[in-house]
Amino acid sequence: MSNWDRLDQVIQHLGMNVNSFSREIGLSRAERLYQIKKGNYDISKNLAGIIVNRYPEVNEAWLLTGEGDMLKARENATRIPLYNTSLDEFKTDLSQMQIVDELEIPILSGSDFAFVNQGDSMSPEIEHGSMVFVKQVDKDAIVFGDIYLIISEKMNIVRFIRGLDDKSWRLVAKNANDFDDLVLDISLVRAVYKVKGVLSMISM
Repeated sequence: MSNWDRLDQVIQHLGMNVNSFSREIGLSRAERLYQIKKGNYDISKNLAGIIVNRYPEVNEAWLLTGEGDMLKARENATRIPLYNTSLDEFKTDLSQMQIVDELEIPILSGSDFAFVNQGDSMSPEIEHGSMVFVKQVDKDAIVFGDIYLIISEKMNIVRFIRGLDDKSWRLVAKNANDFDDLVLDISLVRAVYKVKGVLSMISM
C-alpha cells in the first residue's frame, strides 16, 4: 500500500475530501497532500504527527509504514459519551450535559460524542431511535452534501448541508416529502458536527 493509499484511506474513513482534510489538520493549502498523491513525497514524520494529534485514533506507525492497523488497538480506543436528550436542549458546552452511557466502538473512536436521534426527518438514513456518532469540524471544512449536526442560535438540527451563498446554507432533510428545506445564516452557527456513523437501536 502506497503512502497515498494510506493517506486516502484515513481521509475516506473520516468522511472528508483532500481539501477539507487539509483544513482540518491545519494546513493552509492542500498542495502538500497532492504531492504525496503524485508520488513526489512520502508521508513525513512531521505530517503523521500533525494528523495523529488531530485524530488520535489513527495509528501513526501504520500511517508511516503500513504495518499494523489503521486504527489504534481496542484497548487504546477512547470511550464515546452518549447523550439521550432532545436536540433543542443541546448546548455548545458539552460539560453542561448529562452523559447517560459511554460507548467503546473502535471504528467510531474518533467521534466526539453520540446522541439518540428523535424524529423522522432523516429517515431512512437515520431512523428514529438510532444512535448518531459525530465529530466536530470547522464551518469552513464542511463538505456540501454530507450530513451534519448543526448547533445554532436559531435551531439545533441534523440535515444535509447544501451550498446556497457565501452567507447561508440550505439544510435538506432526507425525508423531503414531509420536511421542507431550511435556510440558515452561517453567522448564527455555533458548532458543526460531521455524522461519522449511525447505529440502529435494537431495544430501548
